Amino acid sequence: MSRFRTVAWIVAAGLGLALGIASAAASAGSPVEARQAAMKELGLSMKGAGAYMAPDAAYDAAKVKALMDTMAADAKKLKNLFPADSASDPKTAADPKVWQDKADFNKHLAALGAAAAAAAKAKDTDAFKPAFKAVGETCKACHDVYRMKKKT
Repeated sequence: MSRFRTVAWIVAAGLGLALGIASAAASAGSPVEARQAAMKELGLSMKGAGAYMAPDAAYDAAKVKALMDTMAADAKKLKNLFPADSASDPKTAADPKVWQDKADFNKHLAALGAAAAAAAKAKDTDAFKPAFKAVGETCKACHDVYRMKKKT
C-alpha cells in the first residue's frame, strides 16, 4: 500500500471516529463537548485534505469534496454550539470574545463554510491548492481572535 493510501485510510478512520464522538457529545447535551468534537473533526478534515497537497499525492476530487463538505457542515453546526451559558464552562477553549461579539464570530464561521464549499468544487490540485490555503487562513483568522491562547 502506498504511503498516500495509508494516510488516506487513517484519515478516513479518524473522521469516522470523530463523527462518532461528535454524535455522542451532541446527544450528551454538552455544547462544549459537542463543539470540541466538531473542532476535532474540522482538524481531521484539514489534515486529510492537506495530504492532497503533497507533491506525490494523486488528487481525488470526490474525497476532497467529502472532506470540504464536512468542514462546511461543521462550520454551520458550530454556530449553534456556543450558547451564552457555556461561556463559563472550565473545559472551554473559546475566548470570552466569542460571546462579546457573537455577530463577528458567526461571520467567521460563515466565511469558513464558504471557503470550504469553494474548495469542495476544486477539480484538480492546481485549483485546490489556493482554495485550501484560503480555508486554512479562515481557520487561523478565527482562532487568532476567538480561541484562548494555550498556557505554557
